[in-house]
Parts: sequence; C-alpha cells; structure tokens
Amino acid sequence: MNQKFLQSNLYKEYANKQKVSYCSFESQYDQWSRGQERFIDMMIANDYSHDAKILDVSCGDGVGLQYFKSKNFANVVGVDFQEEKVKRASSYGYPVYQMDFHNMEFFQDNSFDVIYSSHSLEHALNPYLVLNEFYRIAKLQASLIVVLPYPDNGPDDAHCSKYILGTTENDGGIKVIKYIESFGFKNVHVSFDSYREPEIWLKFIKVE
Repeated sequence: MNQKFLQSNLYKEYANKQKVSYCSFESQYDQWSRGQERFIDMMIANDYSHDAKILDVSCGDGVGLQYFKSKNFANVVGVDFQEEKVKRASSYGYPVYQMDFHNMEFFQDNSFDVIYSSHSLEHALNPYLVLNEFYRIAKLQASLIVVLPYPDNGPDDAHCSKYILGTTENDGGIKVIKYIESFGFKNVHVSFDSYREPEIWLKFIKVE
C-alpha cells in the first residue's frame, strides 16, 4: 500500500474510527447473527464445493466463520482490522489475520475461489484500493460476493465509500454494479433483502 496513504492523518483518523468508535461485535446481536447465517445458506452454502478456498473479509468476531464451520467448509480464511475481533474469530479453528483490506499483500495473486464481503466495502476509505486487492487475490472465474446496505443511510464517517460506490442512490443497483464491474468482474446476481436492514446482495465473477 502507498506509504504516504498509510501515514496520512486522514488514514489514522479513519483507522481509529473503524477500530474504536464504530467497533461492534456481531455475535452480540441475534438479528445480525441470524441474518448472516441466512445469507450464507441462501447464497453460498449450496453453490460451492466444501473444498473451495473462501476469504471472509472483515469477518468480525467470527459469526460467519462459525457458520461455515457448521456447514463443513474446510478452507476458509478470515481477515479483520480490529485486534479483539480477530482474537475472538480465531476460536473457530480457521486461520484469521489482522489486516487492513486496503492492503492484503500477505496473500498471493489468484489465491481464492470465493471472496465474501458482507457489510465491509462501504467502510473502505478508498474502495479503489480494496477492489483492486479483491481482483488481485481472486482466481480467474472466482466469485466476489458483496452485501451492502442499500440504500445506504449510514453515518458518512463510518460508511466512507457509499457515495463512490453509489449505494445512496436507489437505482436498482446500477451504479454500484457498474463501479465493481470496472475492476474486472462481471455481475451475475443482484437481489434485495431487509432481514437485517435494507441490503443489496451482489455476486460477481472475475472475468479478466
């Protein structure tokens, strides 16, 4: 990652807000825990081999990892920005790493069959960097599965990228789909849900 970006006051302020001010633990909220399990059942559990290599981006305190384990997925990896979340998520037996999703250089190119990003991309300070990383570490024909609040009414300083992504606009997902497709992905699924909060569910395939 650009060292100037990392050392900027803007980035340091962003990191503090994401790790401290807006830190919450999903396992403490039954609706959010059940909502993620519901999503995995509907969008992932029956569509991929149990040997598929899956990256759970911003895995939090491990609600998704716990559910992947219950579904017998063998090759799941978690990453999160916040130290205590990583510690808790690691208890489910998968490798979990503390890292910023703007820079996942720890992972080699073309590493994952599925990249799963639930309620994380809207928190990016620079979604351009994050999506370039998603593209780099995804195998050709890998799936990028993204869940975003939609339309996004979250606080601007927490949901830093919502205007760039276009999730503030209730246009059926056209703008956010076009934005993500510009990074070398092709959209193959779009739907909407409101079990946790109003959301857009998106699935892409890496095609370039």
